[in-house]
Order: sequence, then C-alpha cells, then structure tokens
Amino acid sequence: MSIQSGFFITGTDTDAGKTVAAAAVLVSLRAAGIDAVPMKPVQTGAFISEEGMHSPDLDFCLRMAELKPHPEELQDMVPYLYEPACSPHLAASLAGREISMERIVKAFQNLSHRHECVVVEGAGGLLAPIAADRTMLDIMGALALPVILVARPGLGTINHTFLSIRELERAGLNLYGIIFCETAKSDWGKIEQDNVETIARMGKARVLGRIGFIPELAKPCAPSGLLRNVLAPDLFRPDEMLAANSQGQTAKATIREMDRASVWHPYTRHSATREGFPVIARGEGVYLFDTEGNRYLDAISSWWACNLGHSNPRLVGALVSQARQLQHSILGNLTHPRAVELASSLAQFFPDTRRRTLFASDGASAVEAALRVAIQYWHNRGESGRIRFAAFEEAYHGDTIGAMSVGYLPDFHAAYRPVLFPVHKMKTPDCSACPAGKSRSGCEMECLSLLESVVRNNARELAAVIVEPLCLGAAGMKMYQAECLRKISELCRENEVLLIVDEIAMGFGRTGRMFAFEHAGIDPDIVCVGKGLSGGYLPISAAVVKEEIFQTFADEPRDNTFYHGHTFAGNPVAAAVAVECLDIYREENIVAKAKQAGNTLSTRFDAFRDVSGVTNVRCLGMIAALDLSERRGLSGTDRARRICSDMLKKGFLVRPLGATLYLMLPLITSEALIAETVDGLLDSVSRV
Repeated sequence: MSIQSGFFITGTDTDAGKTVAAAAVLVSLRAAGIDAVPMKPVQTGAFISEEGMHSPDLDFCLRMAELKPHPEELQDMVPYLYEPACSPHLAASLAGREISMERIVKAFQNLSHRHECVVVEGAGGLLAPIAADRTMLDIMGALALPVILVARPGLGTINHTFLSIRELERAGLNLYGIIFCETAKSDWGKIEQDNVETIARMGKARVLGRIGFIPELAKPCAPSGLLRNVLAPDLFRPDEMLAANSQGQTAKATIREMDRASVWHPYTRHSATREGFPVIARGEGVYLFDTEGNRYLDAISSWWACNLGHSNPRLVGALVSQARQLQHSILGNLTHPRAVELASSLAQFFPDTRRRTLFASDGASAVEAALRVAIQYWHNRGESGRIRFAAFEEAYHGDTIGAMSVGYLPDFHAAYRPVLFPVHKMKTPDCSACPAGKSRSGCEMECLSLLESVVRNNARELAAVIVEPLCLGAAGMKMYQAECLRKISELCRENEVLLIVDEIAMGFGRTGRMFAFEHAGIDPDIVCVGKGLSGGYLPISAAVVKEEIFQTFADEPRDNTFYHGHTFAGNPVAAAVAVECLDIYREENIVAKAKQAGNTLSTRFDAFRDVSGVTNVRCLGMIAALDLSERRGLSGTDRARRICSDMLKKGFLVRPLGATLYLMLPLITSEALIAETVDGLLDSVSRV
C-alpha cells in the first residue's frame, strides 16, 4: 500500500468545519465501496470517560462512518491525545512530552498497510505549531498526501483561503481541492457564491463541494450515520478520488520503467539495475521514504552531505524564501547579499579570518579551483615552474581531470590514467596498516619521513600538497593522527609549499570539530568545502583562500586576474540555504552535539572488535568503519555487498567501500537510533 493512499484534511483556521468535512469525505468514500478509515494525528481538547481519554473529532468520524476499530488500531488513529484545548505544541509541553514525527508516520503506515485509504484530519490551520520549530504543515509534508482544504464561505474567507493555498504551494504539497463548510446557520447569497467563484478562479483551485449547515451535528451526540443520510452520495465524486490515488500507483510503476530506460546511475553496476531500486519520494529527519511507504534510516547522510537530516524546516524555509526573491545572478562584476553573507560567515571559522571564498558547484569543482589557484599563485610570483602537486597514494578528490590526477584510485579511474597529469605520491599514513610496518604501540610516526622526502626533494616544482584531513573517505575510511597532519603543515611551511586541505567530506562537524584540520591546530592556505555546506540540500562548494594568496591576483601593473568560474557559482538560492545552515550550526550547537553522539557511536561500535571476520574497527567523530575479511568462501567485498542488501531490507541505507562497511549518520541522530543502527549492522555482519 502506498504512503499516498489517502487525503489530508486541513482548514483555513480553527472551526472552519474540517472535522465535518473529514467525516463527509470518509462517508463518501466508504459509500463507494472504498475501505477508508479516519486518522487524527494530534488531538487537543480531548475528554476523559470511564474508558479513558477520547478524541472528540475521531469519535465523530467513526460514528458517522459507523466504524468500531480494534483498540490497538485506535492508537494508530490518534497517536497523540491532550486534554487542554490549545495549540498542539503547548498541549504537549504542558504534558511534558514531545510530538514525534516518526511516530505519526509509523502510525499512518500501519493504517495504510491495512486499509485502502486513510483520511487524515489536522489540528487547527496549516501553521498550527506542534513543536518549537515545526507546524502542522510539517506533518502534511511528512505524509505527502493530497490535501483537501476546508474553508468557510462567508466574509473574510478569500484572504484566509489564499494564504493557505500559498503555504501549500511553498511546501510543495498537492492541493486536491477545497470544500466549503457552513458551521452556523446563514443565508447563502451573492457574497458567499462570489467568494467561492473568486477563490476557484484566482486561487486556481478545484472546488470539491459545499456542505451546508446541519443543525443535528450541533447536538452533543449526533446520530450514527447522520452524514450518510443527509449528504448526496456523489458529493465528492469518490470515483475520481479513488482514481487520484490509482494514478499515483501507476505513476510509480512508470517511474521505475523510465528509470531503467533513461537514468545512468553513478557508481552503480549495470547488474544492480535489473530489479530496480527504491523510488525515494521524500525525506524527514534522519529518514528517507520510498513510494511504497518503506522507511530507511539514512546511515550515509546521502553521500556524506545531509548532516542536518532531511526536510529541516529552517533550511527548506530559506530555500523557498530566497527562490521567491532572486533565483540566480552571476558573481562576475556583480554581487548579491547571500553570497556576501556566506563568504563572510565562512571566514569566521578560520584562525586567520582574512580569507576569500571562491564559490563553485560541487566538491570536484572546488578542488579544480584550488589546484588552479595554487599554480597561478606561483606564476603570479614569478615562479612559473611550480606546477606539480603532492598527494596521498589512496586519496580521492573527485572525478574531474585535475581531481582525478591528485586523487587517483585505480578501481575508479584506470581508464583515464593516460590523460592525467603526473603527481608526486606520498604513502598514506594509514594507522591500521602503517607504511613503516610499525604497530600502534611502537609508532614513532616514521611515515612522516617518507612524506618529508617527497616534499623536500620536489619543493622547487611543487605548487601545493593536497590532503584529506584525518580520514581518506573513498579509500575505505583510512584514518591517521592529527599530529601527522600538523607535521605535514609544518613541512609545507618550511619548504614554502602551499597546503590544500580537502574538507568536502570531513568538514562541518563530521569529525567532532567544525573542520577536521582544527584537530591539528593548523590554518591551511586553501580549504575546499562542499557537501554539508548547504546541509546537502543544494549543490554548492567553495575554495576558501588566504588573503595573501588572493592579493597576488591583482591586475595592476600586470593582469593576474583569475579567469575561472562556474555559471552557478554562489547561486543565491544555494547560498541562502548555506547561510541558514551555518546559523543552525552556531545556534543549535551542532558540533558539540555531534561530538557527544560520536562518543556514543564509538562506544557502541566496540562490539565489532570480537566479531569473527571483522578487522580494523575504527571511529572518528560521527564516522565508524570496519573491514571484512574472507569468510565461508566469500570475499570481504562480496560479504559487504550482501550485508548492505540485508540492511536495506531492515530499513537502513548503507553502502560499502570494497570490503569496508562504514556509518556516516546525520549529526542529529539520537543516541537511541545510533544504538539501533549499530545493533542492526552487528546482526547483519554476524548472520550474513
């Protein structure tokens, strides 16, 4: 059963008549032979009887539809019940509780798996708060149902209805239609008729029908089945409503067929496409949801980018707000406020805040820009022979030509080896497989002598050393000590070589500090950022460069202008989201919370140290990784693929790196979910 099998009933304001409308839709669907049931996610103004606490709105719908659900199913129909008749967020606060979006979604899924259609009634209007930073609109977005808006027909309804329509549009929700409901005795005249016609015309909205005032509903206990007797059986055209849901099911099948025929999936084997993939319809918090209603904990933060999870209301709000003002403007001989704010904000994270931000679109583009800056910097200074780079042997910096040259991985890039430029390769300081052959206890950082020889022997032709700080991601989460990074920085300074630190994957709290280089107490010449810069919501990246480097690109007396850029570099919408993202980091202490969560992850991950077939268990902040050895005739790589497949069936999105399994959970993941994820992985590793 699809998560879209139903409708969400909301109102322009409190007492717009949405409970009556919800019951009427429910009765109409059931009269047409559709197995529809009601749901009220949050009920305030509940009453207590001998049987316990009751939802008056849900009870009304059940009575009108003549339904008597099992007590366990009733809990899914109304997950949250509060006695005070006030805003949901206040009612929950007074009860000392929080309203969990996950619980509401799970309750809806339970109902939708058992019934054809679920008619969900909201509380108050669209923006009625359910928590400090969430509204009823967030529940609507989480369920992703077609919306039916209930409005009063009388004076003032045009403004209220248009504002509600606008909010639905901003949230990207589908307004199926509007029901006009009379909640008091009135004469239907020219004003009411014109209101309906004006809303339909100017709001470009479909009017589903009108429910006139029904005096019997005002009685304390309206007769069972009353609506079924007084409403026209085809008032809401239930056949069309059912067709709307059927079209959604057909569309999903079409998406899969079109996917197989037209999409080239990155880093995906052809053989993996035969059965098709989950079609992800939406994200909420740490979860992704597919079109079948299945929920997956995003244990890789959607390729290491969505550090703040999905559908963060502040990030979505920043995106929508900026999109209404300015969608795109180039930064060539122009500027705009969001790019200025973002560049200024980024500079504050560095020991020396005199920095210039060169915007790009994705991580590889930022690396390419950094490489070009380094080469031209030396050219500007009259040392045009300094055109080479030094990099770790197993580094990964992206898939463009320059990025592949400094981050060459044979499994990924072998076909392009002939077109890549030469790079001085340094032994990777992998503490789990020491290049000097030493154990951890006997380590005296001999690997640095190997690095030192590369830099000292080639300093005159080196433009820069480029490194992934503390952890080489795509190489299999290979980790090294902060002291080693500090020594590399000192080595570069002593030999007058620029240091480029690629923080695209490790930055923005992933390692327990805002940037991984902070662990080493250094201030790199150029820092590449991306992925988490916008919380993963839009593509934006940057090379953040020291001021003294920037100053060499002046055009007087000689033109040293940096003729480099991208069409969408510093795009206003992406920049606005990134500005808001950095504000969230500061205001909500994300890095400190991530550090604490990382400690929990590390403690939990210790359980793998005694598991047969597992080696090199390691953690760094909110990164946890292990390697799989051959077992029962299966290579470590084959085992990793099978384990990830098993995890997906259990609702966890994990991807392998060869024989390496890793977790890169969103930084907002709770300790309980960290434990649940690690336990799930432990079960799969032990069993598969």
